Amino acid sequence: MTGSGTITGPGLAEIKPESPEGIRAGLSQLRDYVWQSEYARGRKPSPRAAKGAGKRASWIIGQEPDRQAIWLITYLPLPDRRAPSHVRVFAYEVRRENLPEVGRLPPTKDLLKPRRVLSDIRLKKFIPFPSPEKQPDMFGLAVEDLVRKEFGKVYKRTNYRGRLPGRRGPDVLWRELEDLFRELAYETGDAYWREVADELSVEY
Repeated sequence: MTGSGTITGPGLAEIKPESPEGIRAGLSQLRDYVWQSEYARGRKPSPRAAKGAGKRASWIIGQEPDRQAIWLITYLPLPDRRAPSHVRVFAYEVRRENLPEVGRLPPTKDLLKPRRVLSDIRLKKFIPFPSPEKQPDMFGLAVEDLVRKEFGKVYKRTNYRGRLPGRRGPDVLWRELEDLFRELAYETGDAYWREVADELSVEY
């Protein structure tokens, strides 16, 4: 399924390798982020989740929006893991309503909508990329920003925060409010709205 279109509303996404293990790890992290966001918005944790849920997550800054758009972005080295020349980028919309607060995750098929192929990104030959076979974590760090930018381009999320190295939280975050003011600046030519959008982007 080819990816296209836009995302409406605030959201977050996680970037992982396109593998069963990577997908499950991404879903586990997304579950944590979704419920951290819910608690920050004032939702009371269930008795099972109450332990450790009271502290505000460090990645949440300011007033937390209702993040309904939850995505898993994955990448696959091509033509193989030994000497890739490209990475293929995929996007899965997550069934947010099926992410449990605590306990075991449901089967992957119950959490993800159909996979969308975004594009193949060519890796620049003059950059010594780590081996995805021998150094998978380092390879992931090396391609993460390329993958993030491709997701933002396809889904029109041009204004978002990418996670800085060493910073906790989702790999991609966005607020619809910032986008709204940026659109106003574009349509009216009023620099004031652009300044407001820039101020909102600084939060991330």
